[in-house]
Amino acid sequence: MESRVIAEGPAVVSWDDFTYYSTDTITLTPDIKLREITSSYYGRVDSRVTDKMFTLSFTPIGMMDDNAAKYFPWDLTDLGSLLMPGTDKPIVIYTAAGEKITIPAAQVIAPPQLILGVDRGPMGQMQFGCLGDITAEDAAADAHYTIETAAIAAHSLAPGEAPTPPYKLTLGSGETSEDIDGEEGFVFDLGAAVTPRAINRHGTINFRLASLSPSIAFAPVGLSEAEIMAKWNIQGDGAATLGASNALGVACQVSPAAGSGLTIVFPDCQIQSGSMLFGQDDPRHGQYAIIPVATFTAGVPTLYTITFPSLGD
Repeated sequence: MESRVIAEGPAVVSWDDFTYYSTDTITLTPDIKLREITSSYYGRVDSRVTDKMFTLSFTPIGMMDDNAAKYFPWDLTDLGSLLMPGTDKPIVIYTAAGEKITIPAAQVIAPPQLILGVDRGPMGQMQFGCLGDITAEDAAADAHYTIETAAIAAHSLAPGEAPTPPYKLTLGSGETSEDIDGEEGFVFDLGAAVTPRAINRHGTINFRLASLSPSIAFAPVGLSEAEIMAKWNIQGDGAATLGASNALGVACQVSPAAGSGLTIVFPDCQIQSGSMLFGQDDPRHGQYAIIPVATFTAGVPTLYTITFPSLGD
């Protein structure tokens, strides 16, 4: 070593005109795919590069101000589609030490879980897929990234725009609606599967939305054994026979019990999993998962909606 000054410290991320602050470490990982060259006589003798990109992962502090697209930039209508736009959106890491790392093109490939409760959240980890300039040759000094000394543009953390109010789950609407509390709040997971779209000459050039499997996980509180069993539609009036849907036929909504926060709605829903616990120190109900049932209006499907509050000045 020739200096006591070494590269360390925190950073912020900038993408699509938005600054992301993290609650934990921001991790940038080169994702290099290798093809092994093997010989029956010598074993592996070499490895050849078949793809190169970066992944960028962090847990956002969760600043929200009518800006769902900064965390969920695509939805059900994008299933089967390529996600990166025709004009690249670079992603930039600004370090506290004054370094600027720029990658030419990025897209959210794993949105954050929405962790809805007073003592955690409001968001889990998210991940970007980051690609080089498709028009540049690898020999170019800025084909896949640039690193330079540059101070971050004016930015401001607004903790008040990351609310963590108490939440409730509501089944149905109007006079017949039912509010249910969660032991530790609620966790919404979009359940997105995004796959790389690669071609031989360039490697990964885009990402495709392959599937969405949204769910809300929680441990219900205050329901009797009979009340929770009725929601499985196992027997009785309206029971789901073999081969039939066990949809409840009512909307499921998670929203703030007080104050401002996120609202998640499934237009119809069904219980996917859950259990009752019988032990001296156990709550009666374990972890449950509710999943949406799609509804169609004029042929247009609705599976879920996520509404961010307006919190800015």
